[in-house]
Amino acid sequence: MSTSGDTDPLVRFASAAAARSTLQAWADGAYVVRLLTAVRDKGWTAYLTEPRSVGDLATYSGLAPERVADIVDGLEAYGVVDRNDETVRFTAEFTALAADDAWVGLDELLDRIGLTTRLVAATAEAGPLPLTEADALVVARSSGGNSTHITRALFDRLFLPKLPELVEVVRTERWLDVGCGVAGSTLTLAGLFPELKAVALELVPTVAAETRRRAEAQGVADRVDIRTTDVRDFDEQDAFGGAFWAQPFFPEATRAAALATILRALRPGGLLFLQEMEPVPDEAARPAYTVRRLVAQAQGIPFGRTAEELTDETGAAGFEPVRVAQTDFGRIVIVRRPD
Repeated sequence: MSTSGDTDPLVRFASAAAARSTLQAWADGAYVVRLLTAVRDKGWTAYLTEPRSVGDLATYSGLAPERVADIVDGLEAYGVVDRNDETVRFTAEFTALAADDAWVGLDELLDRIGLTTRLVAATAEAGPLPLTEADALVVARSSGGNSTHITRALFDRLFLPKLPELVEVVRTERWLDVGCGVAGSTLTLAGLFPELKAVALELVPTVAAETRRRAEAQGVADRVDIRTTDVRDFDEQDAFGGAFWAQPFFPEATRAAALATILRALRPGGLLFLQEMEPVPDEAARPAYTVRRLVAQAQGIPFGRTAEELTDETGAAGFEPVRVAQTDFGRIVIVRRPD
């Protein structure tokens, strides 16, 4: 066992105590997430969007009232629920997060936390990270979000005013979504623009099936053609006025071929949009950033490429830069296929 260079027992004790406090603070957050996940799995999160008594919860859960009261105390201490003398329910913030119209909801977030926890542990093992189709669906749901009246309002008020080029394209020409996941953005655009005609490409069959279900539920399946395919096998040429590439999810080995396919698919002068994800954070956010980078890079996925780096990458593939747009969703790189 290694030892500190300082042999003063009191100094050593204080150093170990500081480390214990740090570790305990990390653990405290993990405990409440695990508790919230457990009660979610028992159906409490839907039940608690309305005021309930502890007795109601005991009957619903099959637990003793004393155990329910202790669980409620824990959730209340972390700001998950509000409690008065008679009832308990989610706080306004958690009610909004658990609602069906949330952009990314409580279920999606808890599932992504659980998956990331498993993947972080797997990075200490040799070989690629294990990622199943079910895992890919968790990533897609938590990244792409839901197309609801809330997301349409966000796009309409905060995002699209900064991207007039995108609005013009989706109103007048075909749109290509490459690596669409659950196609949250394209389905939102379809809800805003009845003129939109889109093709969305998704490699994972389980994810593509969920995306089709969402398109049908939203009533836009006749305008959003979701295809289960590797983008490198897509063969339409000179066919689209605009495209979006979900670049953060493409491994290094596939990126050049994906860009070559997109370049061919766009008409001359057609625009490609890319989102800068995971810009270098401030010091307070850096610890969590490093863990996300660990997981991404263990999957062979480039992490945190800047708008400038994305401009260079697309330039090497034959695109011409147009501009970098600053939006409430981060920086958007806009490049074009040369005339």
